[in-house]
Amino acid sequence: MIAIYFLIILLSSLQSYSIYAERYHPLAKLWKVDDTEVPELLERERKLILIDEILRPILEQDDFISSFGGTYLEIFENHIVVNTVNYSKVDDLLALSQITPHEAFLYFKEANNSMSQIKSNFEQISLQASLIKPQKVYIYTDMLINNNVIYILDSNLNNTKFINAIKPFNPTIIHANNPPASQNITQSQYVVDSRGLEVEVLGGDGLYNEASGVKCSVGFWATNIYDPNEFYIITAGHCYNSDFHNNLFYYTPWGSESPVLLIGSMVFDFLEYYDFGVIHLDGEDVSPTFSVRNDDADGYRELIITGDAPASSHGVHICKSGRATHFSCGYVLGLNGIFVLGEEGSTYDLIITNMYGGYSDSGGVVVSFVSSENLLSVVVHGIIVTVGPEDCTAQSIDTIFNELKKQTRYDLTLYLGGSRD
Repeated sequence: MIAIYFLIILLSSLQSYSIYAERYHPLAKLWKVDDTEVPELLERERKLILIDEILRPILEQDDFISSFGGTYLEIFENHIVVNTVNYSKVDDLLALSQITPHEAFLYFKEANNSMSQIKSNFEQISLQASLIKPQKVYIYTDMLINNNVIYILDSNLNNTKFINAIKPFNPTIIHANNPPASQNITQSQYVVDSRGLEVEVLGGDGLYNEASGVKCSVGFWATNIYDPNEFYIITAGHCYNSDFHNNLFYYTPWGSESPVLLIGSMVFDFLEYYDFGVIHLDGEDVSPTFSVRNDDADGYRELIITGDAPASSHGVHICKSGRATHFSCGYVLGLNGIFVLGEEGSTYDLIITNMYGGYSDSGGVVVSFVSSENLLSVVVHGIIVTVGPEDCTAQSIDTIFNELKKQTRYDLTLYLGGSRD
């Protein structure tokens, strides 16, 4: 009897430990730590970002731009790596009043390329891309590599002329890997009963274009600055089909192939230099939200948008929610990305990440976690533009709103709640 009693206690303890050690939070999965470790690491990352925001503009100044080659964060080491070409300038940097208090968080690593050289080479590579128009390549600066990167999505395409033309600028050339056989995506289904009810549509939910049959994802809700009861969804511009005059978009839940409710028509699409579109809310049964869908994670199924911010540092976490592959996280690899699609044109100012994404994730919301005290809280960085097994890119929210203001009559802001008549 005593043996049975102790066996029950042991099994109970093992079960408790199993629950305790589970990785439910998306950052626990990304960082391969227990949920209990996430707040401390998130706070550490936040502090390093604040220091990096002070440091980076200084390194861009004439006194330092030829001596240092950019920065990136290593949260597990709790420091910012400063790529260093000329060590004689380290003391000058540390002597600055803005930098001295943060010396303990800086790690100076020997590097070959200064930011002045990287920037000059990037301009030349970009020029050659605009002239030669290679097919399906990303161009960006990766601070961890300390160089400009040419990421070739399809090695079967002939980009030899472009590769030869940019050799003098010594980029790092990376070929995309083939997709793994299984991505182990949980295919949860969100069941909607829309009879007589307003259905909340969240960032990452599915969109269906009635005109073309194309499926995309909801980015985030926005409102008119001058009329807070006028609502819009921001998604990818390439979800629009120009062969049809009217593109009506419907809400499609995760795990469903069928459109459920009318949202409205796309009133503006942008594909020249940038990639985003604006859908006006016409449907009476759809309710705007400031939430992000994450149905696959127990305890973190609905994330709350508390604001927006530019992605500003290399090596930080970044996440997305989309119809195809749901919620996933990765790291920021580049902040000045260009996607070149041959004669079809180029998309600029992209956030380059190693997040996994699939077809119909396009337009989905891109976020990061910001509060160690509230692990449901996220800020919006933008929307997904291109997808791949390890190479999602995003158009930043500041680019979207700035271009909308310049190019159209729409002056929009991120929706964070409020009245709806």
